[in-house]
Amino acid sequence: MLKRAFILAVSLASVSAVPGRCRAEDQPANALLVVPSETAFNKGFQDFLDKNGAKLLHSYPPSVFIGFIPQTLDERLKSRFGAEVYRERVDDWASFAAYGENAVFAVNTWNKRFVEDPPEAPLVVSARVQKAGRKGAGIKLVWNDVMKAASYRLQISRDPEFSSVELETIVARNRYDVQPFFLPDGVYYWRVAGVMTLNTGAVSEGPFSEAYSFAVSNPARAKGPAFAAPAIERKIRIKGRPLSWPNASGARFYRMQLSEKPDFASPLLDVFTDTCAYKTSGLPIEKGRTYYMRVMGSDGSSAGGWSETSEVVIERSGPVKNDARRRERK
Repeated sequence: MLKRAFILAVSLASVSAVPGRCRAEDQPANALLVVPSETAFNKGFQDFLDKNGAKLLHSYPPSVFIGFIPQTLDERLKSRFGAEVYRERVDDWASFAAYGENAVFAVNTWNKRFVEDPPEAPLVVSARVQKAGRKGAGIKLVWNDVMKAASYRLQISRDPEFSSVELETIVARNRYDVQPFFLPDGVYYWRVAGVMTLNTGAVSEGPFSEAYSFAVSNPARAKGPAFAAPAIERKIRIKGRPLSWPNASGARFYRMQLSEKPDFASPLLDVFTDTCAYKTSGLPIEKGRTYYMRVMGSDGSSAGGWSETSEVVIERSGPVKNDARRRERK
């Protein structure tokens, strides 16, 4: 029995020990699983996990595992195999002590995956005007990194109480550039909150920072024709490259919105850029899902109108050709 337990532990540990074996597209661990010791060697149990999309990523022999288990399997695992599935922080350590030292270590490892203290609010570093130059005179909003934050939610409002929001977006880094010629003159207030992704896949948003302000005062527009709206394709599929659109004649800057719904009532992204592209890496964008995009251009002194709406699908990148790590895994 001890020899069989050792073989099982080695085989399961190799899943997480080999570089690249747990690829980014695999589901994250979301459960702590406890089974009778003899069940781990039951071929029917292992086949059941394989056929139903479950993956045991870490082994604490002979009875405890951490891995990805679809929630629909909880009752079936219990009734068929006598297994218990834990998805939240474990406080009853005594029940695990009966399974031995490895089980206690597993619970300690599992509990570390949860955010014990409420996430802190970001601390605003500055809201300074950039010097005019090749990229124009923008306003850079900067805040400190929040521990465990995967991204940030930024809000800009004309109201210090944020009863209405002028602009809201998710950003991957702890900074955001505002190009003021896309906004009407006036005083604006802004605040930011950290967004954490828990091991269960749930999203937890922390408190907002204190509100800070900046002012927009654009020069009077010179006489001439109104700046034309960019012409973009009605359907776009992106794979392995930034989200992009055709260059508009005379445009130096763009404002881009990406929304889950075609009415743009609450865009997921609302950003400014000095190129015809925007990187979506690090942002909560679902691969294969349809989003809606529109773009507004500016010549650096005033903005034009919104483009037509484009349906956007960001596809999952395929395997890298001649990937040395893949050859090692064969």
